[in-house]
Amino acid sequence: MAHASGADPDKLAGTRVERPSQDREADFLFRPPGETIGLRVSRLFARADSEIFDFTREQLTIGKSDFDGPAFRVDFGAAVNPRLDVLMEIGVSRATVGSEFRDFVDELDLPIVQQTKLTQVPVSGSLRFWLIPRGREVGQYAWVANTFSPYVGAGAGALWYRFEQEGEFVDFVDLTIFPDQFRSASWTLSTHVFGGASVKLTRSLFLALEARYLWADTGLGLDFVGFDNIDLRGLQITTGLDFVF
Repeated sequence: MAHASGADPDKLAGTRVERPSQDREADFLFRPPGETIGLRVSRLFARADSEIFDFTREQLTIGKSDFDGPAFRVDFGAAVNPRLDVLMEIGVSRATVGSEFRDFVDELDLPIVQQTKLTQVPVSGSLRFWLIPRGREVGQYAWVANTFSPYVGAGAGALWYRFEQEGEFVDFVDLTIFPDQFRSASWTLSTHVFGGASVKLTRSLFLALEARYLWADTGLGLDFVGFDNIDLRGLQITTGLDFVF
């Protein structure tokens, strides 16, 4: 058998030969991603701009930002075309605030204390539009994602909320102190808009950065008669991970 010109078989013996790149994880997919699972962690900035919140802040040692807090969301996405995705989303947020009456104490000059909780569970669908193509095809069988891909979107759905106060309260008629629990919970419709960007970490893992604003309000239950609709609007600043398939 003939040897390559100038190659000495004795010198080549024992030389380590590197296998082709198929043994390494390729930095591409074989097609544009069709499905996405996203995990999100957010900071919710609640608007809390309605009579029940005004009354609570006026009577109790609660500030407007006390209803801000962490939120979590899971997204399931499917590509309609290279620039448009359909998303199904479910999330949860909860704020718990300890407080006392501002202007009243008990007969021992001790504070009159209670807890106020606001829980929200949005379930929604969205359309996400990529402002530039998310990646490019290389040859016939490879698709390479862009490092940075911005997007915008909008959606609608339903939101379940629960607003509750538990502890000691003052009867403003005779100024007696009584323990009680007040609660209102129901579903209502919601809408939202969002914008953000996807940053490539690996071929199938992306960092998501997003800002989202949600609109929702609804009537309160019988424990809060006389108040207008509870304001459930809020801004979410979000980070998370997307797994693409």
